[in-house]
Parts: sequence; C-alpha cells; structure tokens
Amino acid sequence: MRHWCVFFGCAIAALLSGSVWAGETAPAPRVIDVALQDGGILLGQVVTPEGRPVPQTTVAVENGQQQLLGVVKTDENGRFAIKGLSGGVYRLSAANGTGTYRLWNPRTAPPGAQQATLLVAGQDINRGQALSRIGQWMRNPWIVGGAIATAIAVPVAVAEHEEGPASP
Repeated sequence: MRHWCVFFGCAIAALLSGSVWAGETAPAPRVIDVALQDGGILLGQVVTPEGRPVPQTTVAVENGQQQLLGVVKTDENGRFAIKGLSGGVYRLSAANGTGTYRLWNPRTAPPGAQQATLLVAGQDINRGQALSRIGQWMRNPWIVGGAIATAIAVPVAVAEHEEGPASP
C-alpha cells in the first residue's frame, strides 16, 4: 500500500509540475515599421474596429522605457501628427487601443514600412485572462511549487504512519 501511495503522489507531482515549467507567456507585441516624415513627424489615424474615424480623442506616445513623451488630439477625421520623434520603438495608445511601432528616420525605412500609423480603438480587451483571486494565486510558481511539495509529502507521511511495527 505504501508503494502505491508514493507512486501516485509522485505521478500527481509530475503532472502538476508541467504547468509550472511550461508557464504561460504573453505573446510579444507585434511591431510595425513606420517611416517618419521630415522633421521627425509621425502621421497616423485612430479608427474604430469597423474603420470609422475616431474624432477628438487623445493619443499618447511612450518610448521603450514606457516614459510618456507627448499627448495629441485627433482631428475630426481621426488623424493626428506627432512632431519631434526620432528613430526607435514607440508605443501609441488611444481610445482603448494600443500599438507598438518601430519608427525610422526619413529615407532610412525598409521598403515595406508604412508611411503612417493606423491605430484601431477598442482592441485592448482581456480575452480569457480575467482570472479569479484563486487563479491569480495559482499563477505564482511558488504557490504551485508548494502545492506540488504537499502532494508529494502527504502521501509519503500517510504511508509512513500506516505501517505497522517492524517485528511480529
């Protein structure tokens, strides 16, 4: 009986440990190449998922260190222009939509680079990632590791306790 308890405890631990080591990682944001205009001007437009422009909304630009560099408003056609940027990776956000862009100085962009950004509003939605409180705890590898250790230790302790005396 003791051997079966130890075997099942180890089997459960092995099954649970896969979730710790294979932990879910967030997908890397898609980076879009965009060519800056002369003077470091970034042109863009904010639209709804249906393609309609979003007028008079705020567009924020952050650098790679997540420092806010500036804020502009879109016009009645959802268009905006941000001045004074240089080449590098930036994050734009507006109307619950974000995008990561690799900006290229004028005349240095690769052939496939866009001339302006298109930021789709309302795309920042947590799809299947709003976890309950217990779900948040279970994302912590220390908590899961403790559960695995318990799954191993309890059957071993029970098996040791159930053994009779060594002599008849």
